[in-house]
Formats: sequence, structure tokens, C-alpha cells
Amino acid sequence: MADKRCDNGHFIDEAWDICPYCPQEPSESDIPIVRPRGGAEAQNAQAAAAPAPAQRPPVTSPVSALADPAENTRGVRRPTAPGPLSLAGPATAPMERTVASAQMNPQKRYVVGWLVGLTGPTRGESFAVRMGRNVIGRDRRSDIIVNDDQASSHHADLVFRPEEKRFILMDHNSTNGTYVNEAEIEPRRDLLARDVVRIGSHRFLFAPLCEDGFHWDDEGPLK
Repeated sequence: MADKRCDNGHFIDEAWDICPYCPQEPSESDIPIVRPRGGAEAQNAQAAAAPAPAQRPPVTSPVSALADPAENTRGVRRPTAPGPLSLAGPATAPMERTVASAQMNPQKRYVVGWLVGLTGPTRGESFAVRMGRNVIGRDRRSDIIVNDDQASSHHADLVFRPEEKRFILMDHNSTNGTYVNEAEIEPRRDLLARDVVRIGSHRFLFAPLCEDGFHWDDEGPLK
């Protein structure tokens, strides 16, 4: 809609400074005609005239900076090698290891008595007698080692039977025999408190722990 008139009476938009309908005089240079724009056309013109935003340089991480440039240009991500897998668990205290070992070995052999040395280098020393069979002999793998040339490698067995509360000493076909209170056993004999066992030149006093007034069960001692 025209809002004003030019000098020659043409109706033109008030935003125009020069009438496009009037003839151009020869002395005037070509002056571009700027027509008003509205709506989406004006927004597109402003967007075209606005300067383009400066592009920010790409951020390069320390890992990508060390990667192969050829791979970075293609946008291929180099796989990362996995770190060493630690199989070690948390440190276990000695007491915890002891408790764990006891739980893993429920068939613990409780001490049921002792043999106390009376002569030679074992004088005054005690040797534990445990539940079940106890091997006595010169062999280093024996439960009770007798370091005597007259003792056999597997000289005798001392067995405790918890259901009967009996201590039974059995000679294992030894060369020089096994003696209790200076009497040779043939081939076995029950041991009683304060019996003296002789193997070779070594003599031991027997001291039982489990008797009529005391024994072990699965939960601990019973009196």
C-alpha cells in the first residue's frame, strides 16, 4: 500500500527515497532501488547479511593426539589395549588365613594325650598324641620321631579310639620290639595313664588327656 507521493504524483512506499516510476535524468548515475521487505523475506535477508560464525577448532584429546594421524582424519577410533588384569585379591591377615584353613579342614585331629621323654635328648620334651593313628618311628615323616638307631623307620602305632576312649599301642613288626613297663607287647596293648613306653633306648611317659571325665566332640571339649 502506497503511503506517499513522489514529486511527479506517483504513489510509492514511504520507505522508498527514489520513485521507480519517474524517468531517470541523464545526469544521474544508476542508483540501485531498495524495496522494503517483510516477513520471512526480511528474515532471510538479515540472515544472509549477517557474518558467518567463526568455526571453533576441533578439541583434540591427549589420546587422539598420540594416535595415528591417518586414523584421525578418517574418524576411526583406535582401540585401547586393556590394562593388566589383577588377579590378586585383598591382603589377608594371618589370623584370617588360620580361621579359613580351619574351616576348610573340619577333620581336625585334636590332641588327646602326650608322650613325655624321660631319657636321652628327648628328656623333658612332650610329643602330642592326636585323635586317630599316630605313627612312631625313625622316619622323618612320622608323627612322633624317635631318633634312635635301634628304632625302625615305622616302629609302632599309637591309636586313640574316641568311641571307646581307648589308647592302643601296636608294634609294627619292628626289629627290636616295643615295650610297656619293660614288658614287650605282642603285638598290641592298651595304654593307661603313667605307663612307660620304651622304643630302642628311648623311654616315654604316657599322659592321657581324654579320659572318663573329658573328651572332644564336634563343637569342642566336653567335661
